[in-house]
Amino acid sequence: MAKPDDLVTAALFTDRDLADEAWGRLVEADIPASVITEPGMVGAYRLDVMVCRDDLEAAQRLIADLVG
Repeated sequence: MAKPDDLVTAALFTDRDLADEAWGRLVEADIPASVITEPGMVGAYRLDVMVCRDDLEAAQRLIADLVG
């Protein structure tokens, strides 16, 4: 199991559906991932898709088309 220090953000989203799509792709590729909701200003929020540091490059390649 990864230590919290080993987790990094692979992508940031404001759309839950895109964050869920990214998470699904990563899990299907056997890359453990989590989606963390972070509160923002005036009710806004962001969703961080977190992966282990060692999986970061592979994860970002898999979800690159969802980011932007």
